[in-house]
Amino acid sequence: MRIAFDRKKTITISVIAALALILGGAYLWYARTYGNAEKIVLTSSEVVDYEWKSIASSHGITGDYLWSRTRQLMIEDREDGTLIPSSYMIEGRLSYEEAEESGVYLLSDQARLLKLYVKTSDRFKASDLRTEVNNRFDMSEQPPDEKAMWLEAYLYYYVSYGNADDYHKILDLISQIFDENGLMRPEDISIASFDEGAFYSTATYQGEEMPQSILESPAGTEYDSELVTVNAVKLSAVRLSMIRDLENNGLLPAGSYDRNLQIVTGGVASDSIPLYAYAYQVLEDGSISYIYSGRTVATIDVGESIATMRNLAKVDALPDASLNWIRNNILNNGSIKSTYSIITGTTDGEEAYDSYTDILAIAFETEDTDLYDRICTLLGVRVATYSSSPALSMIYRQQDDRFYFTARENLEVSLALL
Repeated sequence: MRIAFDRKKTITISVIAALALILGGAYLWYARTYGNAEKIVLTSSEVVDYEWKSIASSHGITGDYLWSRTRQLMIEDREDGTLIPSSYMIEGRLSYEEAEESGVYLLSDQARLLKLYVKTSDRFKASDLRTEVNNRFDMSEQPPDEKAMWLEAYLYYYVSYGNADDYHKILDLISQIFDENGLMRPEDISIASFDEGAFYSTATYQGEEMPQSILESPAGTEYDSELVTVNAVKLSAVRLSMIRDLENNGLLPAGSYDRNLQIVTGGVASDSIPLYAYAYQVLEDGSISYIYSGRTVATIDVGESIATMRNLAKVDALPDASLNWIRNNILNNGSIKSTYSIITGTTDGEEAYDSYTDILAIAFETEDTDLYDRICTLLGVRVATYSSSPALSMIYRQQDDRFYFTARENLEVSLALL
């Protein structure tokens, strides 16, 4: 009887041990596949309540419809089926005017798409997109601003669905984008160079000191220029909210957010020109040199400047003067042009369509319903309304007699309303 008892006990113990091993293995697999390796806490996004959605809806912009059509036309009905192209042109009135997509896949557009999948709780689509991007994009070849946008979206994905492998990829991205001081690594960018003098600024940044921008320009109104390559950081690429989150989670060194905030706020052109520099350089002595003109002589790129303002607004650091400059152009002038002349003090060039979604975000962050309403008016006049159109409810642009749709604009507005 004793032998039988011992055998039964041994069998029971063996079964329990086997189950423990199976369950333990299953847990480890689940944790690696679905569980976060380390906890990351992000700043909560403001909820888009009925008031904002109602304003947009009054101008024909409905987030659900816009997102549904964008997803179908630019992703599900396309040959790739996972990545979203930068733009899509619908077929024209003539038989030879066939529909065509750009064939260009920007990492920043995939970042916006990933955020939308997470925001709408589409786990499987989000996972597929993340995998496809990791497999098809060589991150080391991507510009810092594109990588920063993807990192921000990847963090958003990780908090909801990420695993250990995602965590290590996030750490790798951080090391590619930021240096040991928490500042963005510079890239080679092309800027306008002048034969005599230059539109530049110098600012000393030491410790807690605020950089003071001094915009200098040569005398006269006409300049010969050429494009030269410099190693610098685009100011609009400094995503302050993400940097603050990374520092708060111990993923960037202490003081990273303050250092970046001081550099960005120090990039304003002057008290009378509340626009921001195109890029900055850290000189050997630790001082900051701001570059104001990008590819056009004696101008400030309005789109880049407004993108910088959006980053500031997201951390409640946008100066009133900059916000009022936007308000004056949108509410009084009815639109914003792409370039600001340092010489004449006026804006010129093409309409800055890409800036409108940035201004939409700025209006929301600053709780400016008048500005929000006016931007929705400018976006709403370009909403496709033909019931038979495959792009019904999407926001279009026009090239000659053809209509096309950009991923950036339609995804940004969808994100703003969902």
